[in-house]
Amino acid sequence: MSENNFWVLLRVSLKLKMYRVENRVAQGMPDVHYLKNGKSGWIELKYMPNWNPRRVSIGLRKNQVFWLKEYDENKGRCWILVRIGRDFIGLIDGKNADKLFKRPSKKDFYEMLSWSKRGNMKNEDWQDLANNIAC
Repeated sequence: MSENNFWVLLRVSLKLKMYRVENRVAQGMPDVHYLKNGKSGWIELKYMPNWNPRRVSIGLRKNQVFWLKEYDENKGRCWILVRIGRDFIGLIDGKNADKLFKRPSKKDFYEMLSWSKRGNMKNEDWQDLANNIAC
């Protein structure tokens, strides 16, 4: 799996209107814009093939942290959606981007999660994730 494959999985499974955005001008802008029931925001997608035994490092870049922080400070909704291997998906509020950038311990990483699921995602899990994103 890769980040692109993660996007394909989301596009098929996550019941949100989503637009994949490739912006070479505004560095740090998240990958996906979503819309559901009048609620909209941004999602930065991150994929790691497996867990790091010591620290959680998802490859978040400093310009992404700045973008997410500024968007959150202006009352916009933004998320970081992380997939690790094939057995974990976690949702983190964009306001925690700086903490995530600093490669937190697993304990601190788990405390940042707004939503998570281990194992195979079922239809109700995808619906629950969509509801948490568009809250």
